[in-house]
Amino acid sequence: MVVSKFRNLLTGTHIGSLASTIYPGLDERLWNRRRDREMREEVQTAGYKSLLADLQAYSADRPSHLIVVPQEGPGHDSWRAGTRNFYYEAAQSAREKFGVEKVTVFAVDPNEPAEYWHVRLIKLAHEIGATHIITHIESDPSSNNIAWTWDVVWSQLAQSWDGCLMGVMFDSSFTWITNKSRRLARMSPNFLVVDICMPMDNSMVSGRSEVGPVNMPVSRESLRLIDDRIEGLPKLYDVSFIGALYPDRVAVLDQLRAEGLRVAVNPHRNDETCNLQDTRTNQPSYLDYMAGLAQSEMTINFSRSSAGPFEQMKTRVIEAALAGTLLLTDDQDRTRRFFKADEEYAYFNSPSDLPKVVQRFMKDPARLAKMQLQAQQRAREVADTSFWRGIEAGLRNRGLPVLSPGELPG
Repeated sequence: MVVSKFRNLLTGTHIGSLASTIYPGLDERLWNRRRDREMREEVQTAGYKSLLADLQAYSADRPSHLIVVPQEGPGHDSWRAGTRNFYYEAAQSAREKFGVEKVTVFAVDPNEPAEYWHVRLIKLAHEIGATHIITHIESDPSSNNIAWTWDVVWSQLAQSWDGCLMGVMFDSSFTWITNKSRRLARMSPNFLVVDICMPMDNSMVSGRSEVGPVNMPVSRESLRLIDDRIEGLPKLYDVSFIGALYPDRVAVLDQLRAEGLRVAVNPHRNDETCNLQDTRTNQPSYLDYMAGLAQSEMTINFSRSSAGPFEQMKTRVIEAALAGTLLLTDDQDRTRRFFKADEEYAYFNSPSDLPKVVQRFMKDPARLAKMQLQAQQRAREVADTSFWRGIEAGLRNRGLPVLSPGELPG
């Protein structure tokens, strides 16, 4: 892919890194220039001009209609409830809030050329009078996170359509992911970032507000499956850790075991995981993952991004609370935006603090149970409202078309 190859050329070499250090933003400006040239060629070759001339007219004063463009849509095994398919949850929760008739899912085949689905999406937006499109903006749909041609389709769509393109980001800590969204934002003010990890105001265009962080959407359909899976499960572990086993994390977990605590690593798995490679293979189901959390009195969340010293709003925050386990986190800012510190989750300053924090709750089971219940109750509210409320507030802040006239969706 052109973008990824050029990114590697500029950012993967000593020369590119040095140039960016001396002239901040140089690599992004050079990439945009190159992408401008490539995009003009792609647009001309694909014949978008004739497409735009033949598009069906739509009413400017029309009810809202959302198109969801998933990474893995219909045809993928994960396109169902209870699998943690982010865009299934987005589509289903939108149907539950705004009405089935106001949501359309746009599926892309893995082998479909980009210009084909571009044309289909542009036509669909006009034919159904869509007002909003939401997608994973970090890569093309069904491309296994490899291709990125959103600048091409957005350059054409923004010319003929007055709706809002809402681009969801998971990894905005990575410079080149943000750079791609910034390119779209500069093409049109009708592009809105939706970030599940980081605050994004002023990150695209100076003075422009965005959306983030918001919790991942969880449909009521999936909540029922989670409830059924975890009902009646006993607490088998004092503290659990679910995730990749980096060496420093292994040391912390060994320290907790030395305190005599029942420690579970990835308790949702049937096999034992001892290292980083083990944790990334033979992944269990999402509902098994939620059951592993539910069987833990407490679970540990490390909030730092793999891109550097940045705090992220991890999905485990809401998942732990929904499962009825107490979250222990080093997150100083993100979690408190949605949950109450010392009432619905607990904080640790550094890994060395963890044994003391865990023992404090083990000695006060009444407080532990109270916090677990309060967190679970709060999580059900957050799961149902955070994603779409955050988006609706962001649309209103920007003066963009709204999805739900009147009250914010609840």
